[in-house]
Amino acid sequence: MTIRTVAVFHCTARVGSAWCCAEGISVTLAAMGYRVMDCGHPRHGAPPVEALRQADLIILGAVEWYGDLLLSHYGADWAALPMPKAAWYAESAERDDREFPFARYQGLADRHYFPAAQDAARFGGTWLPFGADTVLFAPRPVPKRYAAAFLGSLYPKRAEFLARLGIPLDRMAPVSDPDPIRSFALLAEAYGSTEIFVNLPAWSRLLVTKVTEVMACGTMLVTPALDHPSALANMAQFEDGRHLVYYPPDRPYRLAEILAHYRHAPAEREAIAVAGRAEVVRAHSLRARLERLIRDAETGWG
Repeated sequence: MTIRTVAVFHCTARVGSAWCCAEGISVTLAAMGYRVMDCGHPRHGAPPVEALRQADLIILGAVEWYGDLLLSHYGADWAALPMPKAAWYAESAERDDREFPFARYQGLADRHYFPAAQDAARFGGTWLPFGADTVLFAPRPVPKRYAAAFLGSLYPKRAEFLARLGIPLDRMAPVSDPDPIRSFALLAEAYGSTEIFVNLPAWSRLLVTKVTEVMACGTMLVTPALDHPSALANMAQFEDGRHLVYYPPDRPYRLAEILAHYRHAPAEREAIAVAGRAEVVRAHSLRARLERLIRDAETGWG
């Protein structure tokens, strides 16, 4: 089959969110020449079944955030839709703060893609890590305001880590714009304003979208290693010390040592930033991820 029209449901990111995979799917597919039916979040209304029948493929981005609403809205009509359906999740099933019932959504799609390798194995799906929109997230001509900084929510796990770090770490102010695309542009500018971007330990057991987005901006990234054996495969996408630098999240002093070293090693820092962006552009763009998903659907998930 040949796919020309794609219907995309997604969990709309809050203004200033780094999780642009959802909106990025629609934007990137349109740039690739597909006709896109942007269905948004079911909470804000959903297209009638008759409209969905015009699509050759339905993509459910971050379906774990609205799967139950989709089931209640369409009921039995959903299963009767004839086109292939793909679910691309945005979370890891087991997090520090909660567990997502991925198994509940098996009937919503013909194929399920997981950004975490361990979830693909556990739920019988396909591992499809996040990719960055390398048009939105790219080097920008902004001054370097920070030697090392982070941007994101400061929940208790992270606050405790910073208290143990023992050195000051700049926190960027959240960006804000009513237009999500402009919001992502502001994020790219923020990522480009620091010599080193530091990801703090997170609740999830995967490489979050911020990993590829920061690297795509040509900024050196220091990010926590995943500390659960089932999640180690996720880190193999990038080479430690070449594309980025991993640090053990249970040893804050190692992060302090890493930052102290690279603050005084501009050539090494720049080499990692350049190699990181080149690797994302080569093999980890959102376009490449969607090309894979479209190819799978056109060949009958073969």
